[in-house]
Amino acid sequence: MLKCVMRMIAEIERWQTILSTTEILGRLGKISFPFLLFLVAFLPRSLYLVARSTIWHIRAGRFVEAILGQDWEATLEAPHPGVTTMWLAGIGREVGGKLLANWPELSLVERMSIELVPLVLVISLGIVLAYFILVRLFNRQIAVVSTLLLALDPFHIYISKTLHVDGLMATFIMLSVLFLWIYIVPSGQGRRAYVVLSGIFAGLAMLSKTPALFAIPYCLLTLAFWQLNSQLADGRHLKSVLADWRQWWSPLKKIGFTFAVWFLALSVIYLLLWPSMWVQPIETLRQGFGETFRFVGSPHPTKNLFLGQTTIKDPGWLFYPVNLLIRSTAITLPFFLFSVTLLFNRKVERYQKHLIFLAFVFVGFFTLQMTLGEKKADRYLLAAFEFMILLAGIGAVYFARWVAGGRRWLLNLLLILVVFLQALISVPRNPYYGTHFNRLLGGPKTILGKAIVAGQGQGEGLDQAGEFLSNLPDSENLTAGVLIEEAFGRYFDGLTVVMIDESVDYLVFARNWMARETRAHRWEVLWERYQDKEPDFSVSFDGIPYVWVYKVDDTSQVLDFEYAVNAELDGQIRLLGYDLAPDKVFPGEEVRLLLYWEAIERPKEHYTVFTHLLDSEELLWGQTDHSPLYGDYSTGNWNPGDIVRDQYDIEVSPEAHPGPYQIELGMYLLETLERLPISSADGELLPQSRILIPGPEVLPRAE
Repeated sequence: MLKCVMRMIAEIERWQTILSTTEILGRLGKISFPFLLFLVAFLPRSLYLVARSTIWHIRAGRFVEAILGQDWEATLEAPHPGVTTMWLAGIGREVGGKLLANWPELSLVERMSIELVPLVLVISLGIVLAYFILVRLFNRQIAVVSTLLLALDPFHIYISKTLHVDGLMATFIMLSVLFLWIYIVPSGQGRRAYVVLSGIFAGLAMLSKTPALFAIPYCLLTLAFWQLNSQLADGRHLKSVLADWRQWWSPLKKIGFTFAVWFLALSVIYLLLWPSMWVQPIETLRQGFGETFRFVGSPHPTKNLFLGQTTIKDPGWLFYPVNLLIRSTAITLPFFLFSVTLLFNRKVERYQKHLIFLAFVFVGFFTLQMTLGEKKADRYLLAAFEFMILLAGIGAVYFARWVAGGRRWLLNLLLILVVFLQALISVPRNPYYGTHFNRLLGGPKTILGKAIVAGQGQGEGLDQAGEFLSNLPDSENLTAGVLIEEAFGRYFDGLTVVMIDESVDYLVFARNWMARETRAHRWEVLWERYQDKEPDFSVSFDGIPYVWVYKVDDTSQVLDFEYAVNAELDGQIRLLGYDLAPDKVFPGEEVRLLLYWEAIERPKEHYTVFTHLLDSEELLWGQTDHSPLYGDYSTGNWNPGDIVRDQYDIEVSPEAHPGPYQIELGMYLLETLERLPISSADGELLPQSRILIPGPEVLPRAE
C-alpha cells in the first residue's frame, strides 16, 4: 500500500515538472494550436454524413443553375433564406463535378458529403477565428478551453455536420457578437474595423437564416450597455446618469453612428451575396421576412414529442430550456452554471464581467425569441447553445484556477482533463453525435425512455439498416417499405416505397417516426402486428432501439379484419371488410374505422372516401372525408391487386344523443361530388351509392 502511495506521489511530481517546464497551453496557443483546433473542428463534421434532409441539396442545385444562367430572380429559393448554404453547397457541387470524372455515378450520399465540405470548412474556420478573438477579449487559456469545448461538443457537431442552415447561422452570429465585443472593450474602442466586421458577419448570419435578425436589437443593446458603463466608469451613480438627460446626447450620437456603420456593413453584404436583391429587392425582402414570420406563427405540420406528449401544437415555453439542458454535456453544464458566480467575483476584471453578462443576455433573449414562435426544434437554438459553451469554457478556467491555488502545473492538468473528458463524451459517438444526451440528467435511457424528446433527429441508424438490406442476396430486386422514402432510399440498393401494407419484402421502422406518431395511419397496424416478433436486424444506441427491420411474413399477410363486406365500387375497387373500435363511446370521443380496400383494376381517378356517422333517423353526428391514407396513396396510384388498409377517425358530436348509430361510407369524385355506384356481394346495386354498416353505441353523458 505504501509503495502504491509513493508511486502516485512520484507520478504527480513528474507531471508537475513536465507541465511547469513545457507550458503546453502557451506553446499550443502561440504556434500550433490554431491548426490543431481546426482539425478537431473539421474532421468530425466532415467525415460520414448522417443527416437525412436533402432539401438544401436540391435547392443548392437550382441556385447554382440560376447563377450560371444569370437568372437572378430564381435565386430566391426559400424564405429562410439559406443563401450562404446554397452558395457553399453549390461551390462544393461545381468543384466536385470538375475534379471527379465519375461525379454523375456517385451516390446521393457521396455527392451530399462533398457539398457539405465547404460548409464544414467555413464553420471550422469560424471556430478558429473565435479563438483569436477570445484571446483578445479574455486570455489564451480561456480561448483554448472554450473553443475546444465548442469544437468537441456533440450537439454542435450533430447540427453543423448536416447540409442545412442552422450551423452557418449560429457560427456567423457568434462571430458578429465577438467582433462587437472587441469594439466595446477598452483595448478595441475607436477601431471601427471591428464594427464593420461585426456587421458583415451579422449580414452573413441573416443570409443563412432570418432568426439572425436578433443581431439587430442585440447590437443596439450592447452599444447602449457600453455607453452606460462608460458613464458609470467616471464614478457616477446610475440614478444620476439616468436623471441627467442633458448628458445623453453624446452617448446617443456614439450609439447611433456606430450602429449606422454596423448596419451599413450588414446591408452591403446582404445585397452583394444575394442576386435576387439586385433585381427585385422589395419582393425578396417581402417573401424572405414575411414568409418567415408566417412560419413562426405556425407549428410543424407533423407532431412533436415533448415531455411525454405528442402534439401538433406549440410544445410550450419549456421546450428550449429543457433542450438546452439535455443537449449539454456533463462537462459544459456544470461549468456554465458555475460561470454565473463570475459576475460577482472580484478577481474577474470589470470589462470581462460585462462580457460574461452580455453572453448570458444573448443566451436568455435568443432563447426567448425562439420560444415566441410556435414552430420549434432543438437545432433552432444552436446560436444560444454556442454562447452557453463559451460561458462554460470561461467557468472551467476560473474553477480550475480556484482549485489549483496558484500551482500552474495543476491548473494546466485540470484544463487538459476538462477538454479530455469533453472529448471522451463526444468522440466515441462518431458519427452519430445526435445520440448523446446529458448523463447528469439521466442520459439517453432516461430522456428517451421517459419520452422527454423523440431522439433520432437525423435518422441515425437508417444507414446501417440500408447497408444490411443491401448486403442481402439479390438486394437490387428487394423492396423495402418505410415511412419516409427520402430518409432511407439513399442507403438501400433496392426499391424503397412508402409503408402502407405488407406487399413488400421488408419493413423498416424508426423510433422517431413512432415516438412522434408521424403519419401513424401508415404504420400503426403493421407495428402492432410485428412489434412482438424478433427483428431480422435492429440498430441500438446506449441500449435504446432506434431502427427495426422485419422480413415480411407471408403468413401475416392474411387479412384478419373482423367484418366482411365484399362490395364493389364501379367495378374498380372492392371493399373487402372493416374493423371498428370501440363499439361504445361517449359524445365527444372518437371511433376508429379501418377499411380494407382492394384494387380490382387501376382506378380511373383520385377518389375521396366519405364516412358519415348517422343516427336511426339518418341525421349526421360526425364525419371524416379524405383520400385513402390521407392522400399518401390515392386511388389513382393503385395497381390491380393492391390491398390498402385505410384509417378514419370519426369524432362523435358532443351533442350526440344516446343510442345505436350506423356509418355510411363510399367514394366520390371531389371535383363533381358524384359518388361511385356500389354493388353488394350479391351484385345488387345499393341505393344512394353508399354502404351502411353498424356503428358504435353512443352512451349517455356522465352526470
